[in-house]
Amino acid sequence: VYNMTSTGSEPHDFEITSKDMANLSKADLFIFNGGGMEHWVDSVKETLNIKYVDSSSNINNQNNLDPHFWLSPKNAKIQMENIKNGLIEIDFESKDYYDSNYNLYANRLDELDNKIKTSLSNIKNRNLVLTHPAFGHFCKEYSLNQIAIARDEADPKAMANIITFIKNNNVKAIFYEEFSSSKLVDSIAKETQIKILTLNPIESLIEKDIEAGEDYFSIMEKNLISLLDGLN
Repeated sequence: VYNMTSTGSEPHDFEITSKDMANLSKADLFIFNGGGMEHWVDSVKETLNIKYVDSSSNINNQNNLDPHFWLSPKNAKIQMENIKNGLIEIDFESKDYYDSNYNLYANRLDELDNKIKTSLSNIKNRNLVLTHPAFGHFCKEYSLNQIAIARDEADPKAMANIITFIKNNNVKAIFYEEFSSSKLVDSIAKETQIKILTLNPIESLIEKDIEAGEDYFSIMEKNLISLLDGLN
């Protein structure tokens, strides 16, 4: 398995290189997220005749909500099934192996979904203020309202609007990615006296996290703890 986006990189900013194309030309299967996350996929399809799996197939992305499907465990399960089916197509002899692994993690995703649903069911303040609008599918699944802050720190109108929203809606916390700039978040938190907490969109794990054994489930559990802290 070869991951085209390197450890710790930003997948939104990824641009395919000639070396990537050379590696892809030898691939048995190319799995991509879909939903517009990889804007360069169409040009690759025009060039290379290989097996493709769009992991977001059969996911309802109404109004192009956003491509971060995996942050909803239910959608992650669909993505996993699409990947499993693609692997079986090119390696049918290992079908039982893929099915067994799929069933194991599908059950874990069901358990995670139930835990999140139960934990967030009694939250009164359902406004999730964050710097990266990656949690659209998550919020839709668990009846939260995603309020994304404009990333342009020089936009005083956007700043004023979000500060007013926070004050008027009794928002208790603002969420940002641990590895993004916190200047804007710090300014808003100082003005509104709210907590600053992190939410990880799991787009790219750094080497330290991988070595520590972090994975989708451990990070989603931490995200849930952070949400309960900030929304209660």
